Parts: sequence; structure tokens; C-alpha cells
Amino acid sequence: MDAWAKRYGDSAAFICVSCAGPQLATQFGNQQRLQHCHNTWVDQDDMPTWGQLGCNGFIILDSSHSVVCKASRAYLEVREQAFRHVETLLSALIVEKPVPKQEDGSVDPSVGGACAKVRFGSKDAEEEKEEQQVSKVAKVSKVASVKVAALDDEHEQCEAVLAKLAQQRNAAALQELLSVYEEHFAHEEALLDEHLYAAAKEATGFSADKGARTSHFGDHEALLNSVRKMIDDRADVSATLASVSAAEVQKLASEFEKHATNYDGAYADRLSAAMAAAA
Repeated sequence: MDAWAKRYGDSAAFICVSCAGPQLATQFGNQQRLQHCHNTWVDQDDMPTWGQLGCNGFIILDSSHSVVCKASRAYLEVREQAFRHVETLLSALIVEKPVPKQEDGSVDPSVGGACAKVRFGSKDAEEEKEEQQVSKVAKVSKVASVKVAALDDEHEQCEAVLAKLAQQRNAAALQELLSVYEEHFAHEEALLDEHLYAAAKEATGFSADKGARTSHFGDHEALLNSVRKMIDDRADVSATLASVSAAEVQKLASEFEKHATNYDGAYADRLSAAMAAAA
């Protein structure tokens, strides 16, 4: 949202709305370092009668404040294409400034050049890059505590298997990761349904908890499907053959860390308090 607000300037307004009060709005703004978009909240008495969380699609209004799209494509379903869909809709509503043409002969320094492809020694640029990615993924970032010991232990197990996958990079390690994910996600969802989302499951109309549950559990399924597809793609390959690229492992590790930050961190205080009260 902030990147869009900076890009489109005065041509469009981008608004983040917290349905859990000003504290969450403040936390979200600080966490995402929002500088260009509007960040606000609605009070409990003024909750909307319809809508959805951002992971399930954005609401788009035209210049007369008429709703032209109740929900753009869901990030949980199409990932990055969801953002492209929003940009396509916006392009139909406003006239964007053309992207400045790059001068002939200019080179992005991050790309390197012809010389970057030449190495004097046993390793070429691609091999060296692959080793750097393996080394980076092998040191999987530890996600923050969710204040529930059992879930913290399961997160550590997920991180350990991701690190193992970074070293072995084969279908056998992928299968182990899938098993660990399935067990952890099922346990986490059961705890959330028991202690936080019992009422949300039956809620009609707009419900912040119902939206959070749908988004969180939907991202679980997206992570599982990502691993399942990688396993299916290697159905004809030996389970012990290193057939997984470092880039693929890095993507899995990044998605897990992003999930833990965006979803698991959001329930930490509430779930730990609810479980303590129940005990």
C-alpha cells in the first residue's frame, strides 16, 4: 500500500483500516514503516456490514466514492498476480505518468556485466551464487515467539527442517517438510478455533476475526500447496537426488518467515491469554 501511494501520488488514495482499534493501527504502521498511505481504524460501534481483509482482496472506489470493485483478486489464491490485478483496475480509472525511458547503454550495476560471467578458478558465477544462497538459507531466521510453548517448539522444528532442506535439497527433505507443516498447521488451527475463533466461524456479515481466520488458514494451505507442487514436480526423480535449487529453498524459507511474522505474531498475545484463562 505504501509503495503504491508513493508511486501514484495524488492520483489515488490508499487507506489501511484497522478493525481492532488504534493500537493495532499504530503497531501495523510502525511495523510496515508506513509513510505515504493513510493508516486509520474504525471503532467497534462503527464496524462495516461487509468487506474483507486485504489478503482476500482490496476494495476499490472511483473518484465519486462509488465502489467499482468489492474485492480484487485474493493474494491467498494468486499471490503476486493479486497486486497486478489492482494495478490494472487503477490504470483503467486514472492516467498514470509513463515510466521514464532508460538511456541507451546504461547498465543496472546489480546485474554485473559480461565480466561477471568469467571466473578464473573452479567455480563460475552461477555456482558461487548457488553456494551463497545455500549458506543463507541454511541459517534460517528464527521467528519471534508466539508465547505458546508448544507452538514455539513446532516453529523451531519447521526452521530445522528448512535448514536440513537447504543442505540436502532433495525430495525426501521436501516430504519431511510437508509432514512437519501439516502437523504444525493442524495443531495451530485447532488451538485458534478452540480459544479465539469459535464464534467467528459462525459469524454472518463482516467479522474481523472471521476474516483473520480465513486469511491465516488460507495462507497455511498456500504454503502446503507450494511444497506439494514441488514434490509432484519431482515424482520421477530419486528422492535422494539433489533436485531442489537453492533459490527454491530460499523462497520456501522466506514464505515461512513472512507467514510467521504477518499471521502468527498477530495472535500471540490473545491466544496465550485465552489459553491461560482456560487453564
